[in-house]
Amino acid sequence: MATRLVILCAERSRREPVVTLCREYLARLERYNLRASIEECPPANASTPEATVAVQSAQLLERIQPNDTVVLLDEHGQAMRSEEFARLLDRLMMQSARRLVFILGGPWGVAPSVRKRADVLLSLSAMTLPHEIARIVLCEQLYRAVSILRGEPYHHGER
Repeated sequence: MATRLVILCAERSRREPVVTLCREYLARLERYNLRASIEECPPANASTPEATVAVQSAQLLERIQPNDTVVLLDEHGQAMRSEEFARLLDRLMMQSARRLVFILGGPWGVAPSVRKRADVLLSLSAMTLPHEIARIVLCEQLYRAVSILRGEPYHHGER
């Protein structure tokens, strides 16, 4: 069975243009026989940032299966160029049992237990990105990575 890509988000997107753009990039992956989806956790409804992190982290961990390969998007993660990300994605898809899960935490981050469960820590940027922008960037970079691996003209790279 092929690897399924899952983007697991600690929060729901509140903006329809974000949802539409992400759906568009993930739908493009279908032509490569890749299934990709976004799963969102319900609102944490906690009174403090610490409590929110605890609730969101528990919700994220509940959705991860034991044999999932997990990539946590984290400001302290490894930054890489699109070509490097494509190679990482290829390697992870080859070794993944069934699901390759990308986790986007909430605005206050995730608990150490989520970081510990991650197989890879990945940074999308040295800058802090709003959750919804990070979601769009990840969806686009997944499509770009697959287009690089397939030799498609979408990615121009360095000349």
